[in-house]
Amino acid sequence: MKQVSRLDYFTLQVFIGLVELKNGSAVADKLNTTQSKVSRALSCMREVLCDELFVRQKYGFEPNRLALKITPMVQAVLQQYDKIIAATSDKKISSYELTVAAYEHWSFMVLNCIQQSCRCVEGGVHVNVLPWSENVGQRLSQGKIDCSISIAPINHPMVTDSKIGDITHFFIVARAGHPLLESPQPLVDIFNYNIGLVNSNLQNNQQHPIEEYAQANDIDIRVVLKSPSVNMIIDHVSNTEDVCILSSAMSFYYFENRTDVGFTDISSDWRKTFGLTCDSYYLHCHQTVLPQIVSCLESLLTNKLREMQAHYDNTIKSIADTHVISTCCSKNNCTGLECHTDCHHFNNTEPETV
Repeated sequence: MKQVSRLDYFTLQVFIGLVELKNGSAVADKLNTTQSKVSRALSCMREVLCDELFVRQKYGFEPNRLALKITPMVQAVLQQYDKIIAATSDKKISSYELTVAAYEHWSFMVLNCIQQSCRCVEGGVHVNVLPWSENVGQRLSQGKIDCSISIAPINHPMVTDSKIGDITHFFIVARAGHPLLESPQPLVDIFNYNIGLVNSNLQNNQQHPIEEYAQANDIDIRVVLKSPSVNMIIDHVSNTEDVCILSSAMSFYYFENRTDVGFTDISSDWRKTFGLTCDSYYLHCHQTVLPQIVSCLESLLTNKLREMQAHYDNTIKSIADTHVISTCCSKNNCTGLECHTDCHHFNNTEPETV
């Protein structure tokens, strides 16, 4: 009994942390302590129970048979500790903290979706949104972050991958009045200009699809800027003759109300020219995230992507519906917008209002 008394609350927390996260540094981060204290707690467990409890694997610690057997018992003890704390405390139930790494054009949507709509746990969910980076997959598998969004599955035993939806829209964005926006063949003429690209999903200097296409077809391409920030790319092209390529209806939010830039939808031409199928967005969650939160996130983010795609399609349809074709003069059969710049010069007549 004297030995068992060494298994205090912190030591039991470390044990459960190693079972769930399988990584000492991740447990230290979660418990806001040091790796040396985690190591001492594990050594204590091993001495008291006379068993190694964990086997070191390539990706971290793997609980052995005894560790798995006693895990429900340890969890029950910790739950009783928590009940004692709750019964003697007047504090409100704290919110569930969720750390999510996402591309810039997903960050705002993730924050809104979760804080405004997630009601699956008592106390609500507090969101900590981090920028997406190349080591997100590694940190996620170690349990140092809870969730992320990217365009490729992570395929790790500690991570669940859930498809959110497909990327169906592609745009060229340039300063207002840029000649490329009026081009009948924008994906041909784009190589006449400097190009900016969003590189939030590129790893190990992987090329963007348009770079691969140019290389395969011996086309000179001048990429002058790569950035994970959609806003930075748009700000750059708004003040230069450079142009940029953006993907997904999620990025439409960043330029739809700007008057200093214009865009052209190249979705159909993009697939025809490059022969590409649509990429997809995936939600990645560490196995320690509560199942009800994972399910809630899948539903919320899938619906948000569909909502943004529908918003773009409806916006374009609304614009098209305002440009009704009509005969505005006797000389030509044209639209009112064309008449403003052409026909009325010859007829000295006022064009009809469209």
